[in-house]
Amino acid sequence: MPQVDVNPNEDTEFRSPSPELPTEEERKDAAWRQANIDDLDLALEDADGEEERILQRLRLERLGELSATQARAQFGRMYPISRPDYTREVTDASRVNMPGSISNGKDAGTGVVCFLYKPGMDMCRLLEGYLETLAAKHPETKFVSIVGDQCIPNYPDKNLPTMLIYRNGELRRQVIGLRPEIGLDGMKTTLADVELLLTAVGVMDPPQSTQPKAAVDDDEDDDRNRYSSIRSRQKRLEEEDAELDWD
Repeated sequence: MPQVDVNPNEDTEFRSPSPELPTEEERKDAAWRQANIDDLDLALEDADGEEERILQRLRLERLGELSATQARAQFGRMYPISRPDYTREVTDASRVNMPGSISNGKDAGTGVVCFLYKPGMDMCRLLEGYLETLAAKHPETKFVSIVGDQCIPNYPDKNLPTMLIYRNGELRRQVIGLRPEIGLDGMKTTLADVELLLTAVGVMDPPQSTQPKAAVDDDEDDDRNRYSSIRSRQKRLEEEDAELDWD
């Protein structure tokens, strides 16, 4: 077999091109964009000129994000309500615009999940526990609970548990039972299943990721596909379900 001389400093068919390493400036810029306020304050101690201006701008952005998050995080638990409270605590509450809740130039309102249940029913207890956990994890979304037939007279037990999803004063979704058609699985339903469903129907913000950008982009594509599938199936189920009297 003939010998082939390969210049170690030259890219050839026998030697793959070396990936370009990020420059010091690029590494520093990437680190700053991931930094929290304390990190930026520390970096500002030794910064001057253009570098100082960039750090100050990033610090103001972080402060704005923190302020908006704190202003929106006003719930944090599930609130029991009665029938006379419904309009105020659900419909009207969903019209309130939280800081940072503007979507595509339009008022986004507040996401509200109204949980209809029956005391002692196993599936209701299961979902109640998950919703309590999600209420603490997503304090920008309002969660309320009410006994099913107190909310809607003669509401059948077979429809429980039910979640009524409101935003901007409108009933956006009705989730009846824990059915596999929408990604749930009865008593085998997991917390992740419920979180994915509520995110897909737009009542909760998607979870923030700390992964590298490339991995985040791939995950976001997968999530968008799952969300789209759930929304489509949920819409078909709503069309099949009998009309409910909310008032």
